Amino acid sequence: MSAHVLIIEDNEMSLALAEYLLRDAGYTVSSATDGGSGMRLALENTADLILCDLDLPVIEGPQLVQALRANNDWHKVPVLAFTAASMREEQRQELAADFDGCIVKPVDPVSFAATIGQHLASELHSQG
Repeated sequence: MSAHVLIIEDNEMSLALAEYLLRDAGYTVSSATDGGSGMRLALENTADLILCDLDLPVIEGPQLVQALRANNDWHKVPVLAFTAASMREEQRQELAADFDGCIVKPVDPVSFAATIGQHLASELHSQG
């Protein structure tokens, strides 16, 4: 069974590329284009990893992650910030504080799926 990745991203091109690369690497992918629907999907489905944009409509990425982390019924999975390279490094670090890592857009197609795999592998090791 392949790992399930939930992508919460409002930029259609970034979302389409991430979905394509992850499916091509064998992952099961679901997606949402705003924080509200992303929150619903995260709570209703069992994702093995969430890739979440920081700047989202309805609920911002950092607020979404804080709400998920506060929900006792929701199991902890890695949540990676998905953010634009144009943002200053300090801003990315501050906004991504509740995240387990950060992937900078535009993504590198060669290393993107491998980076996701590394975060999934480290989560499996921490549980075992």
